[in-house]
Amino acid sequence: MSGRLYALLVGIDAYPAPIPPLSGCVNDVAGIAALLRERVGDTALDLVVLTDAEATRAAVSDGCARHLGRAGPEDVALFYYSGHGSQQAAPEELWDREPDHRNETLVCVDSRTEGSWDLADKELAGLLEGIAATGCHTLVVLDCCHAGDGTRDADGVVRLAPPDPRPRPAASFLGLATRSGRWTPAGRHVLLAACRSSETAKEVTVQGRQRGALSAALEAAVLDTDGRPSYRDVLRMVTADIASRVRDQHPQVETADATELDRPFLGGALPSTPRPLTLSHLPDGWSIDAGAVHGVPSPIGDDTTELAVYPLGGETSGSPLATAAVTRVLTDRSIVTLTPDLDPAFVYRAVVTSIPLEPVRVAVVGDSAGAAALRRAADHADQTLVDLVEGNEVVDADLVVQANPGGFVITRPGVTRPLVPVVEGEAREERTVGALERVARWLRLSALRNPATRLPDDAVQVEVDAGTGPVRAGGTATIAYAGNEPPRFTVRLANTTRHPLWAALIDLTETYGIFTDAFPAGSIALGPGESTAVDLVGQVADELWRAGTVSLRDQLMVVTSTIEFDPRSLEQDELDVSAAPTSRPGPNRGADLPEAASNLERALQGTRTRRLGPSARAAAVADWRTDSVFVVTKRPR
Repeated sequence: MSGRLYALLVGIDAYPAPIPPLSGCVNDVAGIAALLRERVGDTALDLVVLTDAEATRAAVSDGCARHLGRAGPEDVALFYYSGHGSQQAAPEELWDREPDHRNETLVCVDSRTEGSWDLADKELAGLLEGIAATGCHTLVVLDCCHAGDGTRDADGVVRLAPPDPRPRPAASFLGLATRSGRWTPAGRHVLLAACRSSETAKEVTVQGRQRGALSAALEAAVLDTDGRPSYRDVLRMVTADIASRVRDQHPQVETADATELDRPFLGGALPSTPRPLTLSHLPDGWSIDAGAVHGVPSPIGDDTTELAVYPLGGETSGSPLATAAVTRVLTDRSIVTLTPDLDPAFVYRAVVTSIPLEPVRVAVVGDSAGAAALRRAADHADQTLVDLVEGNEVVDADLVVQANPGGFVITRPGVTRPLVPVVEGEAREERTVGALERVARWLRLSALRNPATRLPDDAVQVEVDAGTGPVRAGGTATIAYAGNEPPRFTVRLANTTRHPLWAALIDLTETYGIFTDAFPAGSIALGPGESTAVDLVGQVADELWRAGTVSLRDQLMVVTSTIEFDPRSLEQDELDVSAAPTSRPGPNRGADLPEAASNLERALQGTRTRRLGPSARAAAVADWRTDSVFVVTKRPR
C-alpha cells in the first residue's frame, strides 16, 4: 500500500448506570492500537483512540466524518468498535425499511443521557458512505452484539445493554432519516462482525486480561501470519480461534462485492513481516512448524538441520534455552530432539543454526588406470565436499570425470561440453581433485537456501538495471559489449522492512569464481527503508573470447541477515586447472577458516567444508535468506 491508514478505535468499559459496565473493551482497542503501531508504523498511520468518557456520540460521529473522512483513494480507513451493541425503536418513517420496527445500534458512553441517542445503523451507514466516497478502502470491525437482545457475555457474566425504550424522532438521525441501509456495508466497505445477528458477542480471558473473543482472535490471526492474509484467511483463523474458546459465536465478514473477500486484510495496509519459526510439543513429540514443503532437508547420515531454541517473544542474541536436531521431516513440520528437554506447556522460537549439505557426487568413467590414480588422490580430499562413486552411478551423479590416458575431462551427466579445460600434465590427479572441490564449493553456495527463514521474499529488494529497466530476484538481465567496451550495470539493494538488515552481494561467475568485494566489509547495514547501489562491469575475458566464448552468465546472490556477518572467507579465484595445487588436499580443509561468529557464517562456511566441529553455543543467531538475479554478458565475435 502506497497511502496511509486512518484508524478510529473506540472502546468503552465505563458505561454509566443503568448500562452495565464492561471489562475488556479498552483492552481490545489498546491491543489493536499497539498492533497497528508495530505493523504499520507511525509514518504511515494516523490513529485516533477514544475510550470511556472520550467516546461520546458526538466524538465518534465526528471521528468518522472528519478523521476517517481524510482518507483518499490510495488510503485505508478503519473504524473499530468494542462495546455494547443494542436496539432501539425505529421511528414510523422507517418502518418500511425495518420489518421489526427496530434499529440496531452502537451504545456510546453518553447514548442514554437526555438529548443523546445510540448511534444507529442508518447513521453509521451514512457516515461510511461519506468516507468511501473518496475511493478509499474501508474496514469496519464491530466487537459487539448488533441484534437480538444486545448482550455481550463475559465468561458466563451477561453484558447487557438494554434496548433504549425512548421513542426516537426521525429528525434526530444526523439528517439521515430517509436513508436506507444497515451495518452491512455497500461498495468498498468490508464489515467484520463479532457474531451472527442471533448470537451474543462474548468475552474471554487472555493472559490474565479480559478481551473480546473477536478482538483477541483477530490480533492473534494478524500476528501469526508473515504476509498479507486475505479477508477469507482472517475469517477462517478467527472462526477457529473463537470456536476453541466459546460456544455459539460465529464471526461474519460481509461485503457487497464478493471479490473483496480475496483482498488483503486492511487493503494491504499491513506490510509483510517475518513470523518466527516455532517449536511446540504435540502428541508425537517436539516439532518445528516447517517441513518438506518449506524445503527442510532430510537428515544425511549423522548430519541434520540443527536449531537454537529461545523464548517465543525473546531475543536471539544470547545463549539458547536448548538446541534441537531434526530427526524426521514431514510434509508441513519436522520432528526434533531437544537438549536439554523443555516445558511442553509452552511454545518456543527456533532459529536454524546448521543445514545438512550433501557432498557433490562424482562418477569416474573411462581409462581404468587413470580412474584408479584419481581415486587414490581423492583419498586425501575433503569427502564432505566430494564423493567419488562408481561409473555405473552416472545417472545419479552431479558431475562426471572422464579418465583418458592423457588427462581428465569434467562434465555434467548427459552434457559433452567440459565444465573446465581438460586437466593434463604433471600432478593432474591432484589438480583434478582440487578442481572438483572448487566446483563443489561453487555449486553448494549457489544453491544455498534457508528452509525455515521468516524474512519475506523482498526483505532486501534486489534490482539489476542496465538502462533497459530493472530486473528483480529470479530474473535474468542480458547485457552486451559495444565494440570492445564492456557493458556497465547497476545493482540496487533496498531494505523494504521496518527493521535494520545486513546484506552482502556475492558474484558467482560461470568460471567458478566467487567474489564478495562489492562492499568493503563484505556486508552492508541497511536501515528501514534505506537503499544502496553498486556499479559493476560485465566482462568476457579476452582469453576466453579468443577461444570462442561469446557469452558468460553470472549469478549475483544477495544474502540478507538480521545481524552483521562477513562472507569474505568464501572468496575463490576463477578456476585455473593448469596451475599446480597450492596445498595438498586433506581432511582438515576447513582448519584455516575464521571462527564463525553467527549461525549464518557457519552455514556459509559449510558450503566450503562440513568439517567445522560442533557449533558454538555463544555464536549469535540470525534469521537469513538468499535471493539471486542472473546477468548474461554477451561479447559477439
